[in-house]
Formats: sequence, structure tokens, C-alpha cells
Amino acid sequence: MKIILNADDFGLTESVNNAIVDCFKMGIVKSTTIMMNQPGTQHAVDLYHQGLIDQVGLHFTVTAGKPILDANQVSTLVDEEGYFLERRELYGKTDVCSEQVYKELKAQYHAALNAGLAINHLDSHHFGGVFPNLKATFTRFANDVGLPVRRTDNIIEGQDLLKVATPDAFDLGFYDAGASLEHLKTMLTHYQHTMPDGIVEFMCHPAKAVTAELKQLSGYTDKRVTELDILTSIELKNWLAANNIECIGFDALHSR
Repeated sequence: MKIILNADDFGLTESVNNAIVDCFKMGIVKSTTIMMNQPGTQHAVDLYHQGLIDQVGLHFTVTAGKPILDANQVSTLVDEEGYFLERRELYGKTDVCSEQVYKELKAQYHAALNAGLAINHLDSHHFGGVFPNLKATFTRFANDVGLPVRRTDNIIEGQDLLKVATPDAFDLGFYDAGASLEHLKTMLTHYQHTMPDGIVEFMCHPAKAVTAELKQLSGYTDKRVTELDILTSIELKNWLAANNIECIGFDALHSR
């Protein structure tokens, strides 16, 4: 079995970025996705160009920070101050303009390319790309650029319109109360028995420390440090090797 442990939120803060680098050095995490509109974005880009991150995708963000485009170009996605709407409000909106979503996604993608990043896949912050009022547009963009994506059937069933490669399964279980070494082993053992030849993706959210900046930007804090400890542990690395579980990144899906 092969697993992709994708570190979401690259670019959120320097603490998050440095943790992701530590995970890459250990060799368990081999994939990350960058947010192009956050305080740590430039720091993340710098780390990439230093050769510390070698596989990066785009973490399409439409529920945090400000858009790449002018707010008036994405009026159905922002509040009066030009910030993206809070996710519960966004996901409940019935008047989201699909063309505005597409243009902002395209702007974030090209911002990453213009920063010199070799974007190798797509996913979305807070699963913005797979909720009902955004999923069709996210799918259309993914098909247009032809890059692999995180599975889009974890919120609403079905991804038949998606024409690009995805992992065979995506599991949200390594998060919050599920972010423990024993629980991760249990989940991996399950997939090894049910899809021994498959590729399974787990998201992860490591951070070096719970900083004031991180608390301001995210409701998920303390467990990020716990995740880092697990994802850089020799115990996990040895267990994976002993159980013939190979850690890969999204580059492996380009040949599918």
C-alpha cells in the first residue's frame, strides 16, 4: 500500500511552514499544499526555492483572508471589508457566482506559478472546493489544468465529472481527536487489508508551536504540535517500513 500524507496550510504561518519542512526531512510527509493569500506565503515560497520542499500543490482558499483578485471581482465571496466570508456563511449561500469562483481559483493558481512553484495537484482549504455551491466550478478548473486532485467525494458523493487522477481513498481521520500515533496505525492497518494495492491520502496540519498569529488565523492549534511529533517520529517511520507501507507524494499520480 502507498500513502500520501499531505500537509495542508503551507503558507499559513512561519511556524506551520517550518514544521512542514521538518516533516519532509523525516520523509514521511512528501506532499504539501500552499495557501497563496496568507501571512506566511512568501516564507513558504522561499523555503521551496531553498530546496526544502520538493512537491507542492495549491490549497485553494476561499474561506480565509482576502482574495488575490480585487474584492469587487469576487463580490459574492467576500464581506463588506473585502475578506472572504466565513465558511458556514459561504457554504450556505445560494447566489455564489461560479465564474467568480473560477477566476479566483485561476488567480491563486497563477500566483503560485508566477512565484516559481511547480504546482503538482489541487485541494482546498476547509474543503471549499467540494461543497455543493463550489464543487462544479472546482471540478471544471481541475479538468482544465489537468492536475491530480484530492478526492472530491468526501462531502457530497460522486466525482464522475472529474477527469483527472485522484488517490483511491481520502481519509479525514488524522485530525483533532484522531491525531494520535495509535489511531493512525489503526487506520493504516485497515486500508492495508481493504486496499493493499491502493493509494490512500490523509491530510495533516503540523506546526512547530502555537503562536499568537496561529491562534488568530486558525481554530485548530494545539493538535498541530501533536501532529508534528507523530509525523517526525522514528517509531512511525520504522512501523511504516516494517509494514511495507510506502510514503509518496502527488507526483506519483501524474502517471496514472
